[in-house]
Amino acid sequence: MTLVEILVVIAIIATLATIIYPAIMDSLKKSQAAMIAQRLDAVQKAEVQYSIDAQANATPLPANGEPVLINQVQPYLTRFGVQITGKSDLNQGTGGTIELGNWGSNPYFSAGSGASSNPYISKYNIPTGPITQGSSGGN
Repeated sequence: MTLVEILVVIAIIATLATIIYPAIMDSLKKSQAAMIAQRLDAVQKAEVQYSIDAQANATPLPANGEPVLINQVQPYLTRFGVQITGKSDLNQGTGGTIELGNWGSNPYFSAGSGASSNPYISKYNIPTGPITQGSSGGN
């Protein structure tokens, strides 16, 4: 191979990379947003299941406004497909932080630097702040 042929091959590879890169980044952002939405949904379901079990076992429920603790919902998150041993596992791969919120409000996502430019967070209506059950705009 001559130097010119090698340069042509490198130029072709660079051109293909510039065409493919935006599509790959877009699909990574989509999958990140889907992961965040799935984990937030799992946290909400875990809170509901915890509440049902606490009532069935006659255990006192936390009052509305008290923070949700990871150890309260951790066993239920495993049932809903989120394998975690701690809060860092819940956040892994999201580019930010899954905030459990308080009882009576929703879990939400706090974007880190990696996820702050993700357009799918707003497109998929992923909450980025607490929404209380009684306020308009969220359940």
